[in-house]
Amino acid sequence: MSTAPAPERAPVLEVRDLVVRFHTEAGVVHAVRGVSWDIDAGRSLALVGESGSGKTVSALALMGLVPSPPGRVEEGSVHLRGRSLLGLSPREWQRVRGREIAMVFQDPMTSLNPYMRVSDQMAEVLTLHKGMSKAEAVAESVR
Repeated sequence: MSTAPAPERAPVLEVRDLVVRFHTEAGVVHAVRGVSWDIDAGRSLALVGESGSGKTVSALALMGLVPSPPGRVEEGSVHLRGRSLLGLSPREWQRVRGREIAMVFQDPMTSLNPYMRVSDQMAEVLTLHKGMSKAEAVAESVR
């Protein structure tokens, strides 16, 4: 039996000194000011705070979805399994989002396309990331 300590594992998600600002005609809005956290494998993190405290903007920044302009991630770093997420190309984001990192949006009316069936929208993720045919993906999404 070994008495050596278990090797330290790197967090699955590391956020360091994240700063997000929105540049508007009325001035600069400091939406996220230097937040940091780690999420270890098998663990969850709840972002809890008052309305307008930056929870959603923090999550959007992690997903590369801050609306630009006027928003920008101006400082900090985000690493998923050691890989920097800030600065990924749209094509790289397409491979990461929905497969390695995802978000449950607060308001389904703004995140679902009202002109597409929900099963088709769910199936799209499976065809992109799992290589399923459209028929297989639709069947899986309603299973």
